[in-house]
Order: sequence, then C-alpha cells, then structure tokens
Amino acid sequence: MQTVEGEPALVLRRTEYGESDLIVGLYGRTLGKIVALARGARRSRKRFGAGLGLFTISEIGLQTKPKASMWTLLNAQPVQNFTELASDVAAMAHGSYGTELVRELSVPELPEPALFDLLVDLYKGLADSGPRVGRLRVFELRLLMELGLAPLLTRCAACHESLGATGMHWAPERGGALCDTCSALELSRGMRPISAEAIDYLITAQALTKLESGDALDTLPAAVEARQAMLSLLYWHVGKPLKSVEFIAKLRNKE
Repeated sequence: MQTVEGEPALVLRRTEYGESDLIVGLYGRTLGKIVALARGARRSRKRFGAGLGLFTISEIGLQTKPKASMWTLLNAQPVQNFTELASDVAAMAHGSYGTELVRELSVPELPEPALFDLLVDLYKGLADSGPRVGRLRVFELRLLMELGLAPLLTRCAACHESLGATGMHWAPERGGALCDTCSALELSRGMRPISAEAIDYLITAQALTKLESGDALDTLPAAVEARQAMLSLLYWHVGKPLKSVEFIAKLRNKE
C-alpha cells in the first residue's frame, strides 16, 4: 500500500459516483495526472470542504493498493484558489481551456511539475489581468514544448529545409509548417496555407518563457491566423473537439 500526504494538486475533472462519492481527475505536482475516488466527498466538509473546487490548489492525501484501478482520496485542503475566475465568464472559459488541454494531453502518472506550474501561472494571470489572447498562445506552445510536441516553425516539417517566405502551409499531421515544395506534394488532412507573418508570430510566442510576455502579441495582425493554426494542431493531438473551445466560440458569437 502506498500513501501520499500533502501533495499539491489541481482538479481537472469531477464526476459524481453513487449517492455521495466523487471520481476526481487530479494533477499532482509530483505525481502527474491521476484519478482518485473520494468517498463521501459530496457530504464530508471536514475531509474535503472546498478542496475539490476548480481553479483551486489543494494539498491532498492519497492512498493506493497494488493493482488498484485508481487512488483513494483521503482528504483535500485548499491552500490557494482562483475562484474569482467564475465571476468573469471569459476568464473562466480560458481557465477551463487550459485545464482541458492539460487533462487531455498529459500522460497518466508521469510527474511533470512544469505543467502544474504552467497551469497555476495561467490561473494567476487570469485572476490578475483577465483573459489575454497572447498569453493563451504562449501557454499552448509552452505546454506542447513540455510534452515534447512543440511544432516545427523555423524549418519545414517534412524536408527540414528552410521554409522560405511564400507558399507555406500548416500541416497539423506533420506537426508544423511545410515549405512551398513539400506543400505541393503533401496530402495531409487539415493542411492550410499560412503566412510568414503568422509563422513569425508563433516563433515569437514559442520563445517567450513567461505568459505575461505574450501581452505584446494581442494586437498583432496575424493573431487570428496564429490562433487558427494552433487550434488545428491541438485538435490533431487531442483527437477530438475541445468543449472549452466550443464555449469560447459561443462567447465570441455573442459579442
């Protein structure tokens, strides 16, 4: 039997189970993505309280037995929360998007402290400054980099030669941009033309180490094209539509 105490964790998903239990998807800073059964979580304020809220950093206690299909969550005590995001529907949507990406792309039970810190940084930025488009692009690119899925932006993803300035295409299946020669030969699904300005935008965003540095990207003309390219790449990696993206699209349509 393995027991863990005081593990910093974020909630990725909650599902009601039985009359009073929850099955909780968690991202532990030193455990990575795990699934745990929280017995009586819908009734026990003492053991869980607000510790299983979204956008909340909690210290959790866990236990597991050999060959068990999931952990047992013993307790969860909140240490920091960003629940104010719920008062801004756009900020909540961006926070949910980051959470969904970490949940769908991370490998179960593979410790990735940098992913935990990256998601916390996103929550902090949303709480302090609200939703910012440039920060979201930096978040996406840093997430893919940490996962070993960073797109190829400076060289062709097929022949690895320099891209050139015209005739480029974005190919999610290839994991980046194709030069004009390879674009003419490629039959990848979802391939689309992409401008040099959008590639430069993504190169700049990929080089940034702090999310707030992406604020300078918000008003650049290529921002929309870069967003479309990133979404197509993320869809390819996830393998299904992202619910948070659909929600963000609905918000834009109402503006």
